[in-house]
Amino acid sequence: MTTGFTAGPSGHRTELDEAAWAGVVAATALDVGQAPLRPLGAPRATAGDPEPALVEAAGLALGRADVGVTVLAGAGERGVLAQIGADRQVLGSAVRAVVTGAPGAPEPTAVPGVRLGARATRHLVDEVMWLVPPGGVDCALPRESVALERDHALVIARAVGADDEVALLAARHAGFDTVPPVLRAVAGPTTASVTLTISTCADPVHGVRQWLLTDHGWVSLTMLGRRVVHTPRSRDDLATELTSVLAGAWDAALAARWRAS
Repeated sequence: MTTGFTAGPSGHRTELDEAAWAGVVAATALDVGQAPLRPLGAPRATAGDPEPALVEAAGLALGRADVGVTVLAGAGERGVLAQIGADRQVLGSAVRAVVTGAPGAPEPTAVPGVRLGARATRHLVDEVMWLVPPGGVDCALPRESVALERDHALVIARAVGADDEVALLAARHAGFDTVPPVLRAVAGPTTASVTLTISTCADPVHGVRQWLLTDHGWVSLTMLGRRVVHTPRSRDDLATELTSVLAGAWDAALAARWRAS
């Protein structure tokens, strides 16, 4: 029998080894072949029927939800990969630790075992922000957003510090008098990163955000066609941005449900 949830200040949580996670996933009857949080390898599921609450939470996390968020967050060599899904009342979250920088492994390496959680949907923003690495409470950058073609952004980022003349020429070609501070910040050292993919029941990729923690605070990157928007953020600003993005996702999801009814 799979262990059930334990109630805590941040909702209901339980730690599952890979065999227990495989049993819970199997009980959802979902096709998780392409899911980021699918069981690793081919583990033998724990014998016995999982607790229904665990199965419900896993089903929401793995795709049986109105709105979902896939999170890849890391600082240094450690991070997390998570799937969070919510209907109008409850959210389910599945979180797996990942390790980066392993020899011969350019992609993050998954660590066996999953933390499964459930809480009220009104805590969806808190559930995502709980996974964001600490730091960047304040923002030391000018608060203006900077939008430019992706190719120009890449040229500037690669040239800053190595060939400032090339960086300046690229910035002027993009319409700036000098290299904007936010671009210099992104081109410098970053200590943490977060990639969010927001989905709905009607659209597997409703929106994508990337957040980078620079020496001057967080910077949010948003793709608009071939243009990338760089926006300086404080940590509270990230939560506000996420709230706005999720509001749009809920509008789209509920409209899709209404059309299908």
